[in-house]
Order: sequence, then C-alpha cells, then structure tokens
Amino acid sequence: MAFALLGKLLDVEWMLRRDAQRTSAELQQHDQSLLGQAGVSNPEQAFELWLAARREELGNRTLGLRASELLSALHGVLLVLALLGGAGVAKALLHEPSAQAPTNVLTFLFATLVWPLALLVGSLCLLALRRRLGRSVLLEDLYLVGVGALGRLSRSAPAQAPELGSGDVARQWRALRRSERRYRDLEVGTLLAAAQWYPIAFHVGAALVLAGSALGSDLAFAWSTTDDSLEPATLWAVFRVLTAPWCEVLGSGCVGRELVEATQFSRFTGGYAQPHGAAASGAWWTALLGCLLAYGVLPRLVFASLLSQLVRRRSARLGERVLDLRGRLHGVTVRVSQRHPEPNGVAPAAAQAPAATAAPVELACWVIGWRGAQLEEQALRAACARLGLRAERRDAAGDGDVEHDTALLHGGGSALSAVLLLADGWEAPDKATRRFVQSLREKRDRPLFVGVLIERQDAPALAIWQDRLGLLEDPGLSVEAIVTSPAGGSRVPA
Repeated sequence: MAFALLGKLLDVEWMLRRDAQRTSAELQQHDQSLLGQAGVSNPEQAFELWLAARREELGNRTLGLRASELLSALHGVLLVLALLGGAGVAKALLHEPSAQAPTNVLTFLFATLVWPLALLVGSLCLLALRRRLGRSVLLEDLYLVGVGALGRLSRSAPAQAPELGSGDVARQWRALRRSERRYRDLEVGTLLAAAQWYPIAFHVGAALVLAGSALGSDLAFAWSTTDDSLEPATLWAVFRVLTAPWCEVLGSGCVGRELVEATQFSRFTGGYAQPHGAAASGAWWTALLGCLLAYGVLPRLVFASLLSQLVRRRSARLGERVLDLRGRLHGVTVRVSQRHPEPNGVAPAAAQAPAATAAPVELACWVIGWRGAQLEEQALRAACARLGLRAERRDAAGDGDVEHDTALLHGGGSALSAVLLLADGWEAPDKATRRFVQSLREKRDRPLFVGVLIERQDAPALAIWQDRLGLLEDPGLSVEAIVTSPAGGSRVPA
C-alpha cells in the first residue's frame, strides 16, 4: 500500500493523543501486556509490535488504516485518470493523420513530454526558491484537493469505528501536518514519490496509443516552421542528441538528416518538401516512442525509486524519532514520567524496562542545570537511564550571566546528541526560560528533555511546565517529571 507509512504516522499521533488521558501506571501496565510475551530483539521491532498490537485492539479500524486505504484508492483513481489523459492527448494528436494533414512531431513532443517536464522543473525551482518542502503550486493544490476529498470520503463512509467520529480522518490528518517538524521529511518524501506515478502514467498512456496507432494504422508525421525560423540542420542536431542513447545501442529509432529534410511540411502548399516525404514520415514514430520512454518514464521511475529508498532509510527508527515512544520502549513514559513517589520521601530508583524489549542505544547527553537546579549523581544516572541517555557533560545556566549563557549556547555540548535541562518545579517557566529552550532547539535539531524536579508525581507544577512549554509546539521537546526530595539534590525554595 503506497501510503502505509503515512497511515502509520497518523496512527502513532492519534494513539498518543488517546494515551494522554491515561495515567503513567496504566500506560506502563498496558505496554508490558502488549510486549511482555513477544520476543523483541531491537527497538524498531518493539515499535512495530506495539503498533500492530494497538491496531489489533481496535479491530484494525484505526484512523491511520482508514486514511491509508482512502489515499490509496484516491491514488489509484488519479493514476487511471493520468493514463487516460495521456492516451487522450496522443489520440487527439494522431487522429486520422494523412499526407494532407500529418501529425506535427514538435507539437506531439511538446504536448506529451516537454510541458509535463517543464511543470516538474518549475515546481522544483519554486521549492528551491522558497526553501519550504511541500509548497510547490502543484503539490499544494493536490494536497488541498486530497485532504478535502479525504474528509468527504470519511464522512460518507460507513462508521467502522464509532470512536473515530464523523470526518475525524481529515481533522487528524491536519493535526499530523502540524507536527511537520517531526515527520516533514517522511511525509514530503512519500507524497513526492507517489506524485511521480501520475506523469509516468500519462507518458505510458501516450506511448501505448502511439505504438498501437503505428502498428495498427498508417501514420503520417511532419514538422513545420514559420518564416524559416527553424532550420532542418538545427532540428536534426537536436534529435541526433535526443535519440543517441538507443540509436547507438539498438540501431533503431534514429532520426537522420534526410528524414528531417524530407518531412518538412508547408500548410500553404499542402505538401512535403520532397516528393517521398509522406512515405518516409512513418519513421518518426519509433523516435517519438523512445523519447517518451527515455525522457518521460525512466527519469521519474528513477526519481521515485530514490525517494522511496530515502524514506525507507529515514523511517527505519521511528521508535527513536518520537520522543514519547522512545521512553515507552524503555519501559517508561517520556511524556509523563512513570516514576511514582516513594514512601517516606525516598528518592525513586530507576524504572526497569521489560525484559523482552531491547533498550535503544543510549544518546550522549548534555545536562544543564537551570537556575541552580541539580541532582545527585545517582539520581541523575537513574533519570538518564530511563530516557535512554548517557550524561557526558554538565553545565549550569540561567543565573543572570547573559554572556555566559550565550557562550554556552554557541559552544557548549554542540557535539552531543541530546540535551537534558534540569529545572525546579516550584519556579514556573518565564520568558527567559522559554527563550533559552528555543535557543537550545534552534542551534541544533536534537531531542531536548526538560526534567522538572518535583516532590510528588501529581504536583501541579508539572502541568504548568507542560502547558507553558507546550505553547512552543515543538515535537522535539519533552517535559519530564523527575520525582525527588530535598535530600535528593534539588534546590528547594525557602
């Protein structure tokens, strides 16, 4: 299914939204029940099994599967329309040609090959100029039409899962688009790869009609120019270059100088430049067919294949890319820590991952204590372990020394793969805190965990930090609860 990956991404976001209403303990118990009996050898396998099990719980009637099926059906319809469009254009240009009204080879090539290629080049140039993927005129229009059709189809389709709600597929798709910083490369790569099949179908339709008409009837071709603006020698030189790949190898589909000179046509005289022009004009069809296949079908097939391989490579570690699931596959919830307050104010121990789930590779981490927040070494190691992090460098920031903070942002920890920012929960995040968090993310696109030090799991401070930093709408940012005590190393207000 061409859009299976987009359906997977949509399901992950949708399921995480559903899980936001559940407690950490419920999520841990649920995940362990899903993966506890499965033999998991790596994090990606754990992710695939987790997603498959969640879909199975809902009877395989999830938003992502519905969207994938609807998009695949729409893709199939567009492919058929593109095939018919190419066939129709070629049929119209080849309609009952004769020696008195032959098919112009230049018009045929421009209609079936040059203009589709010009549309592709123009769209790619617009992408490069705007430096915003997915914003070309063609792709943007197709996206808007596709989302609208997706919404209408989902509303008119029978209710397969009551919890989805009417028209919810299109609404959740737009929610996925808002998470573009997380899935931008995967989404655009998938859509671009799928979009290549429409011009491929168009060129194939034109090629089939051309070959069928040439084999089943007697075609007549010619070329014309106004006021001798195009010389036969120039046209021959162009086609000599175009037909060289197959002419040199196969020895067929060649355009010789004699053919070009003989098939020049004048509408004023109603005849060819040479008497044998009509009889010789049929030799054009193999050259035209070769141009359609070599310059229309083949490049887009290669482009679509390269895009598909790129998407496949970048989607190989989805469980690591989504921070919420990264912690879940370690046996904890990254969105809200699974740690619970220990009795008598004892600092919590590290959560244990399920034995069947292989822990992802630990990320080298840069630990920053914000405004004096700190953890003892043992507590810090435990907090890092449950997030799949490994503390490599420790710094302090936010104490009023602007120059120090600026130097830290520009030079400190730039080579490390993740950042853990420790902050006291009793101090709500102000503008300076949010600016520092944004700067950490802007300097390098890497996961940023904000560890909020609180004394109990249900402390209101955690919700405040989640709400304030949630306004940044950054999928690469995760607010963590780190339950500790005054003796655990955190600075506590007087």
